[in-house]
Amino acid sequence: MPSIPNAITINASVVPATALQTQWGIPAVVGESPYATKLTPKLYATLGAVQTDHGASSDIAVAAEAIFAQGARKLYAVSATVASAGSPTPTEIETALATLTNYALNRLIHGVCLAGIYSDQDTLTAKLKAFADANNLIFTITNVAGATVSEIAADTAALSSANGFFLAHNDADFTGDLSAAALGMLMVLKPWVTPYWKIIECNVATYFDPVDEPTLEAAEVNYVADLGDGPNRVSNALLTKSDNDPKFVDITRTKYYLMDSLQSAIATYRMNTEKIPYTAAGIKFIEGEIQGAMETAKSAGAISEYAITMPDYDSIPDTDKEERRLSGVTVQATLSGDIHQFTLNLTLEAI
Repeated sequence: MPSIPNAITINASVVPATALQTQWGIPAVVGESPYATKLTPKLYATLGAVQTDHGASSDIAVAAEAIFAQGARKLYAVSATVASAGSPTPTEIETALATLTNYALNRLIHGVCLAGIYSDQDTLTAKLKAFADANNLIFTITNVAGATVSEIAADTAALSSANGFFLAHNDADFTGDLSAAALGMLMVLKPWVTPYWKIIECNVATYFDPVDEPTLEAAEVNYVADLGDGPNRVSNALLTKSDNDPKFVDITRTKYYLMDSLQSAIATYRMNTEKIPYTAAGIKFIEGEIQGAMETAKSAGAISEYAITMPDYDSIPDTDKEERRLSGVTVQATLSGDIHQFTLNLTLEAI
C-alpha cells in the first residue's frame, strides 16, 4: 500500500496576486488580428493562448494583456473580418459584435470593448454602444493618445448610456489598451462595488491637470489619476449617461446581477422540482425562491432592503393559468450605495 504522499501528489506554485482575483463578469473583446478563424467567439484563459492565435502584437492581444493584467481569469475574443487592415468599417464592427449576441443572451459575457478603437472613431463606437445597450452589457471606451480635454468631452456626448464607462488618460506616449484595462478592472469587481479610486494596472505616466478634472467629470468621463500613493487609480465610477439616471456604473451592474440571480434561482427551482403547481401554494414556492436570491444579495452587501409582491391567486386571469404563465410579480430593492465624498467639521481649541 503506497504512503499518502505517494498516493496523493500536490503540485503547488506561487503566482502573482493579480492572477488570483475572483471574476464577477466575463469580458469580450472585438478587434483586428491575423487569426484565421474570423467572426467566431473563443474563450481564453491565458494571455499566451491569445497571443498564439492572434499574434502577440495584434490589437486583440494587446487588449487581452490589459484585461488579464487586472486579474481577470478568462475572456472571449472575436477577430473581425476587415477588408482594409487598420480601417474597419462600421458594418464590419457591427458584424463582429453580432457574433456575441447569443453569448450575451445566455449571460456568458457581461461586458464588451473594441480593441484598438478609440472615442474619436465615432461611427465605430456607435456600433459598440448600440450592441451593448441592446444586450444589457457594460461597454468601455477611452480616448486616443494626445486627445485634448475638449475633444474627449465632445466624444463622450455621443456615448450617453446606462452601460457606458469612459476612462480617459493624458499620456501622449501610452501604447496599451486602456478601454480593455477598464473592462477587466470592472469585471473583477463585485457588481455592487464602485471602481471609485480603485487601482488599475496600466502604464499611464502623465496625468490631467487638476483644473481639467471638473470638465471631464461634468462630461461623465472618468480618468486615470495619481493620488500620490504610487499606483494608478480610477477617478470615479461615472456612467456616460448624460442625465445621470443612473449615474454610477455599479448601479447598472448591480441591476444586471439581480436580474441574473433571480432568473437563475427560478430556473434552478424549475429544473430541480417535479412540478410547480399553479396554486396559491405554488406561488408561495416561487416567492420563496425569489426571497432566497434577494437575501443572498442583501447578505453580500449589494442591497440594503427589498420587498416582494406576489399576485393573489384568485386575481390571476384564467388565460394566464391556461397558458401556465405567472406574471404580476414585483420585486423592489434599495441598493446599499457607497460614500464617495466626505465633509467633516473640525474644531480645535487653542490653548
